[in-house]
Amino acid sequence: MGTFSDLDKKLTENIYDHGSRLTDPSADLPRQIKETVDLLMPFVQPQAREAVRLQILGIIHEHIFDETETGPADPAAKE
Repeated sequence: MGTFSDLDKKLTENIYDHGSRLTDPSADLPRQIKETVDLLMPFVQPQAREAVRLQILGIIHEHIFDETETGPADPAAKE
């Protein structure tokens, strides 16, 4: 039982140290993108700011990596 306890402890520490990349959509976005999104927050109701911020960053994160893997979606962008 001690082996599983040690393994669980190590996994838990690892998740606390590096898990934000799995749960925080903005963890690997450039600082400039985060700052730009923060500039938009005064236009959002105070009680909804954090939820809206996370949604925007999640959408940006999803589409930045989609575009880098597949290229731009707009065929005219290649011209």
